[in-house]
Amino acid sequence: MRNIPFLFLLFVLAPGLQAQTSSMPGYITGDDVFLRADHTTQSKAITTLDKGQRIFIISSYRPKGNDNEAILRVSTDFYDEDFGVKLFTLPKGKAVVVNGLENDMYRISFRNDKSGRTGFAKIDTHRLEFIGGETWYYVEVNNKNGWVFGKYVAYY
Repeated sequence: MRNIPFLFLLFVLAPGLQAQTSSMPGYITGDDVFLRADHTTQSKAITTLDKGQRIFIISSYRPKGNDNEAILRVSTDFYDEDFGVKLFTLPKGKAVVVNGLENDMYRISFRNDKSGRTGFAKIDTHRLEFIGGETWYYVEVNNKNGWVFGKYVAYY
């Protein structure tokens, strides 16, 4: 109990001090993996990471849901919702939002941060890998912090 006033003064008088956290070295296992602002595929991409890039794992998070997020098992073309014009192609391994099921096909979307456009596609169920409840890692890389989907992280 005698340490409580000291700790109180430490945090009140030195608000800039941060608790030391230990980190674990790791690396990225996929190509063009997004470092994200939050632990969801719908959050803003901060940057992309290269396969083999070294990272420092600070913490992890395992969500209870996110049933509307999946990873493409095949490269997929995405189209404008109104006119059916092809906007872009996403390679396999990229995360998408699952918007619903229509005639045994999933309707999916992806917001392209570079163009600001959202593309839509329909895809059969076996071409998606649902990622609800999978682990995300909070990492530091090149003086940036953010979240990486656990499938693309390995540690030494």
